[in-house]
Amino acid sequence: MNTVSSINTSSLSNMAAAQASREQQQTGKFGQVLQNAIQAGDDKKLLQACQDLESVFVFRLLSAMRSSIPRSDFITRGMATETFESMLDEEYAKTISRQGSLGLADTIYQQLTR
Repeated sequence: MNTVSSINTSSLSNMAAAQASREQQQTGKFGQVLQNAIQAGDDKKLLQACQDLESVFVFRLLSAMRSSIPRSDFITRGMATETFESMLDEEYAKTISRQGSLGLADTIYQQLTR
């Protein structure tokens, strides 16, 4: 039983490290796209970059909210479930940022176009 819990702990830490790496790539990509959009004067790409940044923020918010939910041992949770929930949160974040319901991307866009 100890080996199983250590495997689950190590797989969760590996998944967290992979998620952090993916977020760093997205943030770096935002900076690069932002610079390219500003230099080219392309407002459409700038808005897209702002929506991507909002998406990263919303994803972190959803992940934090999901981690605060108490888990029971009634249903076992594996790496597949964690991966699916992470991917689901990422898609929710993209959808929320594209709909503009929060307005964070619009606010960032307005600040950058001044």
